[in-house]
Amino acid sequence: MKKLFILAATCFFSLCSAQAEVAPSHAAALEKMFAVMKMDQQYEASLVAGFESGLGMSGDQIKSLPQEQQDKFNAAIAKVKIKLMEMMGWAQMKGEMMEAYAKVFSEKEVNDITAMMDSPTGQMLVSKQVIMVSEAMKRTQSKMQGILPEIMKIVQDEMTK
Repeated sequence: MKKLFILAATCFFSLCSAQAEVAPSHAAALEKMFAVMKMDQQYEASLVAGFESGLGMSGDQIKSLPQEQQDKFNAAIAKVKIKLMEMMGWAQMKGEMMEAYAKVFSEKEVNDITAMMDSPTGQMLVSKQVIMVSEAMKRTQSKMQGILPEIMKIVQDEMTK
């Protein structure tokens, strides 16, 4: 019984320690890259754009509602966005993102990316990336609107088999 307890405890602590620890120098390099890339703004803009795209309603559809309904809808969405940022904003996710980036990019790669993104061209890309996320989501959403009836039909057909 004692051996089983020791084995279970060893497995538990192994699993706990298996969570990625980022070396201090790697973490510092990631912090610098995140700052240069304005990762907080990029991440949160992408989060909001993904949410808005997932709503499945275009701006035109919202504008077609009576004004009172538009106001209620917009107020609800504003509250949802606040909750989204409270639960999944950059401040809440930064540690996990640091672990993810550290797993994928070596410290040298992070330093190389930072140098590239700190150039005038890199900073131009960073400044326009937030705008591009919004533009890409608008286009994706409009395409999804067109294929949504087909998707729903496929799902319904499969569900009735």
